[in-house]
Amino acid sequence: MKKIIKLIIKIIKFIIIFIISVFLILFIIGLLFGDDEKEQNNIYTYEPKETKEYVPLDIVNPMGTKVDEESIPDEEYSDTLEQAMRNPNIKISPEDDYMRNIDEIIKEFKSEEYIAIYFISEKGETEAATTFAKFKIKEIEGKQKYVFLTKVSDKVTKDTKYGLKTSRGIKLQLTLSDALQDLNVNPKNTRFVYGVVPDDNIYSLKIEGQQPDEIVHFESLGQDFYLWYYSNLKSDHSGDTLSYEIRE
Repeated sequence: MKKIIKLIIKIIKFIIIFIISVFLILFIIGLLFGDDEKEQNNIYTYEPKETKEYVPLDIVNPMGTKVDEESIPDEEYSDTLEQAMRNPNIKISPEDDYMRNIDEIIKEFKSEEYIAIYFISEKGETEAATTFAKFKIKEIEGKQKYVFLTKVSDKVTKDTKYGLKTSRGIKLQLTLSDALQDLNVNPKNTRFVYGVVPDDNIYSLKIEGQQPDEIVHFESLGQDFYLWYYSNLKSDHSGDTLSYEIRE
């Protein structure tokens, strides 16, 4: 009888130890992987209630008219992009004339007909500008030359604050993307989408389930920025109805 009681006690002890061990294992797993689950819960997802069809629009240049590329005379073409940015026909105010300077090229996009560059222009140590400019390429007398077509610029100061979350800022950039196809170096058969953010959460971005072709980190006035782009986003949805996700 005593042997049976001892056996029962051993079985009960084993069960208790087993239950405690399982509890400890689950507790440790929670400590090790709890942060990953939290990160997954911090993914911001945008899904439009209804979608609209993508229709590319031309950017409105300062003169309000589209450039007739074929009518540009050969004498307006320059040997370098730096010289092309000095074209007096580019409408830049006198106080922002430094934006003509290509101080640092962050990214270059090129096709047979066009070249586009995203570059930084600096004004001392307190102000800078980023510009996305597109140029027409033409071979003249056996030499490749360039003429300015269009651009988008953005000024930044050393104390610029960014109140809009990157997850919400992406929505604004996507909405504008349809109207910026004039910056596309392959406008006839691709859909170029890009943006710039001050947040490395951009590495988790997916638009319509697709990751960016490249994310380029750069610094301006001591601040970190990230240029992201898709050379040809695959979607028939308009920019303002593109679905996306990003970690917050």
